[in-house]
Amino acid sequence: MRDYLNKTLIVFFILSLTLSSCNSRDERIKSKGNQPLVVNSQEIKIAKAVFYLENSESMFGYVNGFTEYVDVISELSEKPDFAAEKTKREFNFINGGTPLSINCLGNDPKIFKSKLNTSGFRCGDITKSNLNGMFQIALDRAQNDTISILISDAIYDIGQPQSPLNALITEGRETRSKFISRLENGNIQCLMIKLFSSFEGNYFYSSHSGKTYVNQSRPFYIWVFGKSELLNKYFSETYISQHLKGFVNYARFIPIEENKVPYQINPAINRKGSFKPDRKNQNKLINAETRHGEFQFAFAVDYSSIPFSSNYFSNIDNYSLSNQNFKIVSINEIKKDEKYGITLFTNPTHLITIQTDKNPCGDLEITLKNEIPSWILESDADNEHIIDSNKTFGIKYLTNGISEAYQHTNRSKNLAMFKISISN
Repeated sequence: MRDYLNKTLIVFFILSLTLSSCNSRDERIKSKGNQPLVVNSQEIKIAKAVFYLENSESMFGYVNGFTEYVDVISELSEKPDFAAEKTKREFNFINGGTPLSINCLGNDPKIFKSKLNTSGFRCGDITKSNLNGMFQIALDRAQNDTISILISDAIYDIGQPQSPLNALITEGRETRSKFISRLENGNIQCLMIKLFSSFEGNYFYSSHSGKTYVNQSRPFYIWVFGKSELLNKYFSETYISQHLKGFVNYARFIPIEENKVPYQINPAINRKGSFKPDRKNQNKLINAETRHGEFQFAFAVDYSSIPFSSNYFSNIDNYSLSNQNFKIVSINEIKKDEKYGITLFTNPTHLITIQTDKNPCGDLEITLKNEIPSWILESDADNEHIIDSNKTFGIKYLTNGISEAYQHTNRSKNLAMFKISISN
């Protein structure tokens, strides 16, 4: 009898669990039908990567042998994340004027890589290069979870104008219009990477039909377009700098949302003068006065939410201060195991030190501006007949067009602002 009761209880218990599980499942299904599905950011994946390689004749020197250019394109086509996640890929050559010539090479990286030579590059209209048309195509393909990658020498084909400078300005404004149009249809990040490669072949002048033979290192550029969360995850600074051979620098053009960058004064570090932290507001200093003509304090920030390089955050020129009596004297990167006594947040990334030799009292705002990185302007050449291995003819007009498009969309928003109150 006891065994019978025990068996009955066990059966009843199992049935109860089953019914409870079924009810829970039904409730979850109903819940999903009434509420939006929340997706963990770690689960966001690239569904497809679409490649566009400019293969006009000006690009042939990059594929004359196993160059850094060939190595980088091979790496990107077989990116470990793409292989591990079986990401769909589509490979295209792109050249020509209006209309563009697009030659699809399929989705097999092996076939694509077999074309990375001067023989493989000979397809389509190799005599022309419509860079703005290429941007339009690449921007349009970057939708939802699809990203697009455009690789080019970034030199506008401006034909034979009477005024090359005016032609470059016109091309730059067209670039701006292409980007504004795309940004109005949804937010998209533009990641721009500068790299070097050995180059042996003809260099074609942008403003006339002449050419000259070149055997030297030459810059080239990669643009990646897509959602910020995808580009930040798959194209981190570590991956770009360590896996792309010939890497020089990079910049991100992003739609700026309301960035709430955590920050907190550390009264024990780099201090000069006299002050106390306010008990109720840890970003307010009281009883402040200079000593020996100096007043200085430091505050820590967490820039991890902004996908810019550490060099950008450490460049004092990228900041502005509301009170001209103050200046930034140093910006130092904080190591992961250093907390600097911060209590308002857990992972400070940079320590900013502020100084003045005047009366410090008042409200101070420190702004991180959204500026074109200095390396881009340093890469620009206004004279195409001086072929510099570090410079690209007219690159500033192209980049200004991209930057101005994002500024228009962002309505001149800054990346971050820090408010400090100081009283005596």
